[in-house]
Amino acid sequence: MAISAPKKTHTIDDLWELSHREGKRYELVKGELVELAPASDEHGYVAGRLLGKVFQYVESARLGYIFAAETGFVLREEPATVRAPDLAYVSRERAPQSWSRQFARFVPDLVAEVVSPADTYSEVMRKVEDWLNAGVKVVWVIDPVSRQVSVHRSGQMCLLREEDTLSGEDVLPGFECKVSEIFAL
Repeated sequence: MAISAPKKTHTIDDLWELSHREGKRYELVKGELVELAPASDEHGYVAGRLLGKVFQYVESARLGYIFAAETGFVLREEPATVRAPDLAYVSRERAPQSWSRQFARFVPDLVAEVVSPADTYSEVMRKVEDWLNAGVKVVWVIDPVSRQVSVHRSGQMCLLREEDTLSGEDVLPGFECKVSEIFAL
């Protein structure tokens, strides 16, 4: 009878060390390392368009700070969970007084996740759940295949199609963008 060894539970420090030593991208989900593949050109383009639109608005209105993909946010210490969204926003009022040299230990107000070809629905929904449970107010899930955006708040979800307008609501007051603009070539 074969006995399997228990999986190693990783810490936030393990994640920091491994990702920098190996040069690979990981997230840490309940102590388990999850390697992230490089994004497709479509994924990068859509994430870049969204980031550009949100960044421009946030800067002009002096609302807060935008974080690009690969920024790690500690969502919980035990079991250790560090996620890296495609875009994150934190208001000026909730931002730290200075930036750390490691993972962010504050929770953004808003995050956006662009669905990759290899993502499963359940994986994306786990990310949304992790963000909302950590205190993120709004999660935007951008799906390049269906050309739709689902807007998630605690206990609520709204689906926007290309002809609809994505709004920053109370998190990014005054921000509006046609969904079709996110996917435009």
